[in-house]
Amino acid sequence: MDYGTGAIFGCPAHDQRDFEFAKKYNLNILKVVSNNSDNDELGEAYTGGGKIINSDFLNGLEIEQAKEKIIDFLEEKKIGKRKKLFRLKDWGISRQRYWGCPIPIIYLEDGSIKPVDKSELPVTLPNDIDLNSAGNPLENHPTWKITKDKSSGKKALRETDTLDTFVDSSWYFLRFCSPKCKSSPFEIDKVKYWMPVDQYVGGIEHAILHLLYSRFFSKGISQIDKNINISEPFKNLFTQGMVCHESYKDVKGDWLYPDEVEKINNKVAIKKTDKTKVLIGPPESMSKSKKNTIDPEIMIKQYGADAVRWFILSDSPPERDILWSDTGVSSSNKFLQKIWNLAFQVSIGKAKVASNKKDDEKLNVEINLIASRIDRAIDEFKFNVAIANFYESYKVLNNFLNKKIYNKCMSDNLIKIMKLMIPFAPHLAHECLEMLKCNSFNKWPFIDNKIKQKIAFAVQINGKTRDVLEIDNDLNENQVSQYVLNSLKVQRILKNKSVIKTIFIKNRIINYIIKI
Repeated sequence: MDYGTGAIFGCPAHDQRDFEFAKKYNLNILKVVSNNSDNDELGEAYTGGGKIINSDFLNGLEIEQAKEKIIDFLEEKKIGKRKKLFRLKDWGISRQRYWGCPIPIIYLEDGSIKPVDKSELPVTLPNDIDLNSAGNPLENHPTWKITKDKSSGKKALRETDTLDTFVDSSWYFLRFCSPKCKSSPFEIDKVKYWMPVDQYVGGIEHAILHLLYSRFFSKGISQIDKNINISEPFKNLFTQGMVCHESYKDVKGDWLYPDEVEKINNKVAIKKTDKTKVLIGPPESMSKSKKNTIDPEIMIKQYGADAVRWFILSDSPPERDILWSDTGVSSSNKFLQKIWNLAFQVSIGKAKVASNKKDDEKLNVEINLIASRIDRAIDEFKFNVAIANFYESYKVLNNFLNKKIYNKCMSDNLIKIMKLMIPFAPHLAHECLEMLKCNSFNKWPFIDNKIKQKIAFAVQINGKTRDVLEIDNDLNENQVSQYVLNSLKVQRILKNKSVIKTIFIKNRIINYIIKI
């Protein structure tokens, strides 16, 4: 779908490439899926859902229903049958390039092929390589490929293709178990201890093949050596979303980089060099072939790595795609500046020395609760939720800064938040921790999960508020009723009264409807 030219589907109303092909050669474009419009003239291929039209016995059906009916029809006519196919393509592991791992194979003059003798492993790449030569640099090297078969002494040529990097990444997790082992790729005892990997994280485009090849390697190794039983290398898979950006084409149909385009508004753009019209494509995962990529170096120089990282993590849940936004990165940078300014003010003793213990305790509780939410969000891979709580922590700390808070209390709570921020904005967090004279950067902060947030909870009788209780957050109706029993105001009114109905709204009110 992503390369080549010409018609590929034969349904121009509902496939963009077929649509462009039909327009170019003035072919008829007949809609077979309704787009809820009476106008048969389409500006582009319609690829959404809808009911089937212009299709005889399929008319009026949804797309998936129509597919099933087509198969049923073919089976009834005995000209086809329903079947699911699972295809595993051959894995071409070789590449014609210099920077891969050399394939340890040699070719003898008689045409026979042999693996390199084990004593000659690893085969290393030459340093005196001409990367400007046409074709495969190793094939064009004057001497590297010329060798001898060790066992027979016969002349031989080395394989000049190198291994696809997928080969290395299909077993590197085994090497991670014993990275310093020099006598073998990995130590079996270490592999038995560490494997399988607890959590695999990867983009969906990468994870599919990588996961497949890793499982293939693991099963193969386990079959060869019965001491290793790792048929499944990963316990859990989490596929992160892709970073997306609009794509751009000039009038000739050539792809353009974002920095070659000047956007007038969301629908109109021109080419910077000659001011010609640019076609704006829909946001899709960044790829070099479509040139819809952003140079991270430029963004890092302008805003810093932490701001770029912060935006990516904050934009949406990690399993969803992210729509790249320069404005979003700028906003992230401004917030991180606020955090640094807050840390600076606390480090110079901006908070009052004269302490109000009640305010100190209130700050401790509020920050502990926020820290608990951040900690839980990290465990649950809800990084955007964690970042929302960092914004809340800044608001709380900044509000308390001008109250009678003991500076050590303010500093301790800010240090707790900064430690939690290390996975999100490591450079800023470390700098702030240094500024606050923290001695233990690599220790996760203590979070007291027994502390509950107190809220003001209204107790009503026949819709009229009779008492406001200070109770723990997130209590259910039965738990709230226990607090109500201790309210003298409420009990005096309810005494000898019959409760007809109870209305309970969590964290807000409980309303007793009684007979008057």
